[in-house]
This record gives sequence, structure tokens and C-alpha cells, in this order.
Amino acid sequence: MNFKNLDFTKVLLRILELLILKPLTIPFNIYKNALFALSNSRSADSEESNLSGEFPLYIWYVSIFDAIIVISYPIGILAAFFAAIQAPYKSFQIFIGILVATYFYPLLFGLFRELAQIALKVLLYLKIISKNSTS
Repeated sequence: MNFKNLDFTKVLLRILELLILKPLTIPFNIYKNALFALSNSRSADSEESNLSGEFPLYIWYVSIFDAIIVISYPIGILAAFFAAIQAPYKSFQIFIGILVATYFYPLLFGLFRELAQIALKVLLYLKIISKNSTS
């Protein structure tokens, strides 16, 4: 590989995007995807509709992460207000700290949900394949 072919400005911009921009936008995307997953859970092509008969506990387990992600922001905002009100000093720092932690909270549960979702997708695709092969 020749170093003359490398565009260091593109490399630097990509590094900045991955280290600064993505961590700031991913939690909101996870939250938005959890809202869509909960609102579309009864649609005909959802995992819940297709696999709930065979794997009701597993469907519930994966869906619970969506519910936790969706309620994390309202609970986090309320916790920030109550912690700031109850703090004897540095209440603004406590308020901001809890809000920042709350913003990144969906990352943790989004990771757990995606790990569980991988197996659920495999089950769904196997069911679709078995339907198509028997037809």
C-alpha cells in the first residue's frame, strides 16, 4: 500500500465522526427504534406476530428491552429533577450529570436488546425458510 494514495483529511474526518458524532447520535436512534418497535409490534411482519406462538417468553424478553429504553428518558428526567431538588449543594451539576447519564442509558439496553435480537432474527428467518421450502 502506498501512502500517497491515502487521504488523511478523510481519515481524520472519519475518526472524528466515529469518536464524537456517532456516540452522540446513536442513543437517540436507539430510542427512536424502540418507539417504532413498540408501535409496530402487532403488524403482520413483526417478530412478535410471527413467533409469539412458538417463543412467547423470548418475544417478551426482547420486547422488555424496548419498553425499558422508552421509559428511560422520562424516568431519567424525573430522577434528575428530584435529585437536584434534594441535593444540598451542587444541584445543577447533579442535574446535568444525571441527564447526561440518562441520554446514554439506551446504549446499554440497546446492546442487550440487539444481542437477544440476533437469535430472534435467526429464528424468524428459519421459520420463513421452512415455510418457503414446504410450499
